[in-house]
Amino acid sequence: MKCPRCDTIITEDAPVCRFCGQDLRALHHARKLSNAYYNIGLEKAKVRDLSGAILVLKKSLNFNKHNTEARNLLGLVYNEMGETIAALSEWVLSDYLQPKDNRAKYYIDVVQKNQSTLQTVNQTIKKYNSALKEAKNDNEDLAIIQLKKAVSLNPKFVRAYQLLALLYMKRKDYVKAAKVLKRARKIDFNNTTTLRYMQEIGDTFSEPKGKENSPKAFAKQAEKETQANTANVTPVGTYREEKKRWMPAVNIIIGVVIGIIVSVVLVYPTMKGNTLGNNSSDITEAKEMLSVKEAQISTLEKEKKTLQDKADALQKEIDDGETKKSAEVEKLNNLVMAVKYYQDGDRLLAASTVNGYKDSDFTTQEAKDLLAAVSKKITAADAQKLFEEGRKAFNSGKYSEAENLLKQVLSIDEKNLDALYFMGRVYHQTGKTKKAQSYYQKVIDTDKNSGRASEAKSRLNQLGVKTD
Repeated sequence: MKCPRCDTIITEDAPVCRFCGQDLRALHHARKLSNAYYNIGLEKAKVRDLSGAILVLKKSLNFNKHNTEARNLLGLVYNEMGETIAALSEWVLSDYLQPKDNRAKYYIDVVQKNQSTLQTVNQTIKKYNSALKEAKNDNEDLAIIQLKKAVSLNPKFVRAYQLLALLYMKRKDYVKAAKVLKRARKIDFNNTTTLRYMQEIGDTFSEPKGKENSPKAFAKQAEKETQANTANVTPVGTYREEKKRWMPAVNIIIGVVIGIIVSVVLVYPTMKGNTLGNNSSDITEAKEMLSVKEAQISTLEKEKKTLQDKADALQKEIDDGETKKSAEVEKLNNLVMAVKYYQDGDRLLAASTVNGYKDSDFTTQEAKDLLAAVSKKITAADAQKLFEEGRKAFNSGKYSEAENLLKQVLSIDEKNLDALYFMGRVYHQTGKTKKAQSYYQKVIDTDKNSGRASEAKSRLNQLGVKTD
């Protein structure tokens, strides 16, 4: 432990600093509070209360930013919720604050060595951001498609699940919203946003029970149905045997004959005419239905074209944003390399690795703090020192190392003739003739009267390129 005033190494239980006399009781109390919050965060993480664990672990780091265990656990919790970039930022800062005996190095190596994981993270963030933009523009269909792709790439991305559920709720598709929220809750059991959405769905489905569900109402309804069924029954009188009569039978036979004649003479032509009329009506109705179907098909084709145009526009935005996201990942990787150079004692190489970067290039405060720690003002003497190291590596046949060092020089001074010339020599020796010609030509264009320009012209002649 270090004294906050004089930065002297002191024992863990010292009440005061033996060099400057600083009272350390408040510092010890803050460390105890930090450890207590870490223990609470660990318990919450074990029961998958991840959002609660994040809040508690941040409090732990507020009391002691050097609490490596709390910061590493915070990174693991972020990673479990699908926030890989946030997790990587915590681990990089943890490795910077405690270079030795730190588990964060293992976590960083696991992420960096697996390029497919980095690509998946990049694609997930890209699709989530695109979905968020489409949702704000009321393009719910496209937003839902992007979110489905995002959660398929990263099944632990809680924020994507929550946004997808919110879009389903807006469309009143509460069944699908409930399924999505259940998946999110399996990852983070006590997430406040997830629980609030689930409560909203529950309030929508719940209806107060009325009197119609009571036993009395049920009995009355059954009685009404019984009375309705028995009301149509005709009472049966007493049986009395009728006497045999012949006249009714004769009358029945005569009535049947007359009925047949009337049917043949009058009813049949009418029925035939009705059949023809019905056929004509059916044809007219079929034509009307066909017209309606054709109109519906035309409308659907227009909607399809509109959706396709929107999808093409979205894909163009995605393609345009892919380069930007890849650049952000590359900047983060360079920052990690700069931290490693800094820890190895090569502060000049660390500073040159992130030379030209600004705070606005990074989104998290932790990354900005790391940039400030490893950056230093590069002087012309520093650039010359890097060039000498690059030339030494070139003369030793270490072309890859020489290329890296010379690039650092050119990032500081892009018109450095020596660095431009030797970059051409590196590519010349490695068989990359087009790049070699490009750098030789840059030497000539920068200062055609210099000695390096004469050497560059000679090298171009060797490659078969004529110069004036």
